[in-house]
Amino acid sequence: MGVSWTREQQQVIDLRKRNILVSAAAGSGKTAVLVERIIKMITEGEHPVDIDRLLVVTFTNAAAAEMRERIGAAIEKALEEHPDSEHLQRQLTLIHNAQITTIDSFCLYVIRNHFHEIDLEPDFRIGDEGELKLLKEDVLRGVLESNYEQMSPEFAAFAKGYVSGKSDAKVAEMILSLYEFSMSYPWPMEWLTSGIRGYEIPDVQKMAEAPWMQPLVLHLRSVLADLVKKLRIAHVLTLEENGPDVYEKVIASDLAKFEELAACENFLELYEKLTAVTYDRLPSSRGFSGDAGKLSRVKELRDQVKDTAKKINKQYFFASPEVMCGQVRRAEPMAKELVRLAIAFSEAFAAEKRRKNLVDFHDLEHFALEILVDAKTKQARAAAEEFRDMYEEIMIDEYQDSNHVQETLLRAISREERGAYNLFMVGDVKQSIYRFRLARPELFMEKYDTYTLEESSTQRIDLHRNFRSRSEVLDLTNDVCYRIMARDLGNVAYDEDAALYAGADYCAPDEAGMFAPEILVADSAEELLEGSGYEDRKLYEAKLVAERIRKLMTEQKVTDKATGELRAVRYSDIVILLRSLSGYADSFAAVLNEAGIPAHTVSATGYFSAVEVQTVLAMLRILDNPRQDIPLAAVLKSPIAGLTDEELGRLRAHDRSVPFCECVLARCRELAQSEEPLAEGYEKKLWEFWKLYERLRALVPDTPIHELIEIVLKESGYGNYAAAMPAGARRRANLRMLVEKAIAYENTSYKGLFHFVRYIDELQKYDVDFGEADMVGENEDVVRIMSIHKSKGLEFPVVFVCGLGRNFNKQDTRSRMVLHPELGIGIDWIDGERRIKTPTILKRAIAKQIELENLGEELRVLYVALTRAKEKLILTGCRKDAENDLAALREAAQEEQLFPETEHVPLPYLLRESAAGYFDWLLPAVFSYHGRYQVRVVPAEELLDAESRHMEAETENLEQCLSRIAAADAADVAEFDGKFSFTYPYERDLERKNKYSVSELKHRAMREKLLEEETDVVPAFLETEGKSYVPPFVQKKMEQEETGGQNQGALRGTAVHRVMECYQFSAAAGVTEQIEAMLAGGQITEEMKRLVKPALIETFLTSAAGERMKRAETAGTLYREKPFVMGFTGEELAAFGFGDGEKCADDKELTLIQGIIDVFWIEEDGIVVLDYKTDRVKTGKELADRYASQLKLYGEALERIYNHGSERTLRVKERLLYSFRLGAVIPV
Repeated sequence: MGVSWTREQQQVIDLRKRNILVSAAAGSGKTAVLVERIIKMITEGEHPVDIDRLLVVTFTNAAAAEMRERIGAAIEKALEEHPDSEHLQRQLTLIHNAQITTIDSFCLYVIRNHFHEIDLEPDFRIGDEGELKLLKEDVLRGVLESNYEQMSPEFAAFAKGYVSGKSDAKVAEMILSLYEFSMSYPWPMEWLTSGIRGYEIPDVQKMAEAPWMQPLVLHLRSVLADLVKKLRIAHVLTLEENGPDVYEKVIASDLAKFEELAACENFLELYEKLTAVTYDRLPSSRGFSGDAGKLSRVKELRDQVKDTAKKINKQYFFASPEVMCGQVRRAEPMAKELVRLAIAFSEAFAAEKRRKNLVDFHDLEHFALEILVDAKTKQARAAAEEFRDMYEEIMIDEYQDSNHVQETLLRAISREERGAYNLFMVGDVKQSIYRFRLARPELFMEKYDTYTLEESSTQRIDLHRNFRSRSEVLDLTNDVCYRIMARDLGNVAYDEDAALYAGADYCAPDEAGMFAPEILVADSAEELLEGSGYEDRKLYEAKLVAERIRKLMTEQKVTDKATGELRAVRYSDIVILLRSLSGYADSFAAVLNEAGIPAHTVSATGYFSAVEVQTVLAMLRILDNPRQDIPLAAVLKSPIAGLTDEELGRLRAHDRSVPFCECVLARCRELAQSEEPLAEGYEKKLWEFWKLYERLRALVPDTPIHELIEIVLKESGYGNYAAAMPAGARRRANLRMLVEKAIAYENTSYKGLFHFVRYIDELQKYDVDFGEADMVGENEDVVRIMSIHKSKGLEFPVVFVCGLGRNFNKQDTRSRMVLHPELGIGIDWIDGERRIKTPTILKRAIAKQIELENLGEELRVLYVALTRAKEKLILTGCRKDAENDLAALREAAQEEQLFPETEHVPLPYLLRESAAGYFDWLLPAVFSYHGRYQVRVVPAEELLDAESRHMEAETENLEQCLSRIAAADAADVAEFDGKFSFTYPYERDLERKNKYSVSELKHRAMREKLLEEETDVVPAFLETEGKSYVPPFVQKKMEQEETGGQNQGALRGTAVHRVMECYQFSAAAGVTEQIEAMLAGGQITEEMKRLVKPALIETFLTSAAGERMKRAETAGTLYREKPFVMGFTGEELAAFGFGDGEKCADDKELTLIQGIIDVFWIEEDGIVVLDYKTDRVKTGKELADRYASQLKLYGEALERIYNHGSERTLRVKERLLYSFRLGAVIPV
């Protein structure tokens, strides 16, 4: 049975001899239609075309291969029906050489056939990514060094402004960014020079008329129009029954002012009126008896208007137009110098690539363009005429992702200049999501707007019907996109022409609502999450998704591809889509796997950090140069040498006067010369390693790197060892990948082991990570986690779109330099001499336009995510204070109904352009349909309860377990009992640390004491998790108000200690004056000053201890905040009350104790030690009991310090505590 095509699809297949733009919505079968058109062209009609007379350009090699395969299969099928057709037989032969290819491959084809026209050597090669990174760095370093040597006045001024500290890395980054951006244009040097024309503004009038100013004015007018709408809503509320009519006059006045503002048409007019706007004071609402909600809402709307106007003034009217114009003109020399450096780098880089006879992907496009088009006249050259004669039609798939170079290239070989139209372009601008690769969807939109739907030489055909998804998925997608996609943001109008219409034939669900889309919101501010392990919002959302998948596995059905009938859902039917895998994918995979749900994410990074890769790279580093401590230690500790920590320590101790590497090398040589047989131990291991090392090092000069790695793995046995480790298959694949990378390196212009090590280092430096080897096949039954970009072109029965609460990445608009294709280059003006940085209105205008275009890209990314689902779509994300937030959004949606407008009107521009994340679009859009879609806030208790129930279900029945144990074989039980009851004789050493602080010892001792007393009461300072009768939300609010969320008591204690450390007892100044002086001198912070009460200090000064300290300071025997580190045996610590149960009773091993003594002084008859305390206690005895052991330890430390040997002449006579809480000295 033949395929049934829609009317529009049939048009795409049949129309000829014209330029055709096919706007193909998601799931509309554009690839199938494109293939059918090609097959018809080569098999039907009076004059069928040979397949090699068509140029078919696709976006990826995989798409090209698939299309070639489908066309080949169609030709074979036609041959079965017409076996004698010579034309078809010829097509089967020509298909292998047909130009069904990517744009890069086509450019390479052009260059290979016409290299002589641009004086290129025929044996050129395409540079490896890592090699090109190295080369760029080397060339750029040379360009900058050359400029530093010459130091022209312009470069000196630029360097003083933009070189920060001792590094010019930021300048290098700016030059490389500018170069990369310019290379997406047909004539890069022309774009670079034109990019700074925006700075050439002689006066404010020219500035207001500048091309870069117009998008900003348009944006501001759109914002002001929305502010007018807010004031209209407020005005309507004042006129309603029970409305705040007392505000009507003021709101009407505001409305008139903002209507006048919204009518402004240029920047100068906007500046003049917006900076001068004033607001009348709202009259008192005392005695108002109407609706309090309306009263507060009117105030809220007015405040929003005032705040937005204030932000506009701060952002864009930060100075007078004359001053702003002057700032732009002053920045012009800087911009010119930056462009000069970018051009110098471009020329030097091109020359170096020519010298090495290599090209990069930018070169492929530009060399092909140079062959086809004359750079000066912009006219087609002879080679372009040849291609025009050759290709009957040029077909471009994924046209929305083309850039200016590709557009110029393909139009150069089309027959447009001859008056014959033969371009066929297919794509969907709503799926243009490669702006970061410098794709320009504007090229698509330009044709979309100019091509006609009627018969013409430039015709547009729209494919609306979606053959992928159920109507439930399409309805949500349409309803959301109607409200968030518009020409003013993203340049895509989502209307009836752009909407998706169901074309797929699905059987009815078993239950109503089975395929209804779901929007699940997790409240990330839930108090119940504290201590649950899900405080991290990523883990919390992943837990929500895991629970939803568990339920789906028991109740959800999907359509079987083979039978067309409903069946139970499998894990492999489910995909989780994320905007970015970084930080989220691994967390999701871990939570899902822990919940028993097999989940897999393709790692984009992590290759270089894999232990097996690090170990082999460390071995290669020391084979190149053994005098590197860290790589050498890594190899010795690894299974290659197998030394333990203790053996490494003994090796280091052999000669501590030289670096570790020298010590190791010297010891190895000693062992090599020794004639005595070596006993088992570290020396034997070291000798075996040294023999291996010497053998391998001898191979380095003459062995290819990939062979050297294979020999290392084989000779050392590390390859087999890695394969036997957990996840051994992946580790083996990672090592295989390292061998492949070495082979790739050997094909570069760099040679030798030294450069390979540098090559790898540079790849890591520039974040060129390969991702670990992927071990999961396509057909495995796992939940897949992938990025939205990766999912483009794919489809899945059940789709979770997650992380919708994350904020967009707006870093590129906040950088030192902003770049826009039409508006040019934006930089700040920096005066290097005076170290003054001033924003330019030009940069802010460009940055705003880039931000708006980025938001348009995010809209398209969201559209791609929504259209991946075939049957079930679930949207999830986190939101703080979700219930209240959603209630406010519902209320705002109700207000929109005050203005009856046609259906499918976009949300207010201000709401859309100020979105920080996807939920800021999705939730208002969904609520605008007033209950059509359910948005559910998933409470934390629901997730935690579900987890508890799942754990109970998994717990095996105790009686069944006991009965199986009772029936077990007695001999087996005895054997296992012996193994499981084994006690490691040195367990105590594993638990004990080599070094403790006094605070750690104090807490340990208190725990011992409490265990001995078998009490249930634990002091608060010993609790691992503090409990309080103050509700957590109140406690959190109190802490935030007082200290920004930090512990108040700890902060006050630190502040008091610091003041007492710096206080001068013998000075004439009082407490308050000295605290002020400490603040002025930077000894304490403003926060510390606020926390310290002078009265507490004064009380201490009048005490006997205070007087004694004053005398000691005068005598020069007062010492404050003195640190000590001292060794004690377990027995000694037990004697001081710091024992660890029975473990310390006979412990002779030394433990280091470190602490800081608050203050001590020396009097004629001995030492007095004192510790300040700010603890909340009721009696001195309570404090003395708590800190007695600590002060004894301090006393012992001081006596050891001031006395040598066993005889102690200077002893500690008093141990005191001073409680600032009680205002008393407490002897201990």
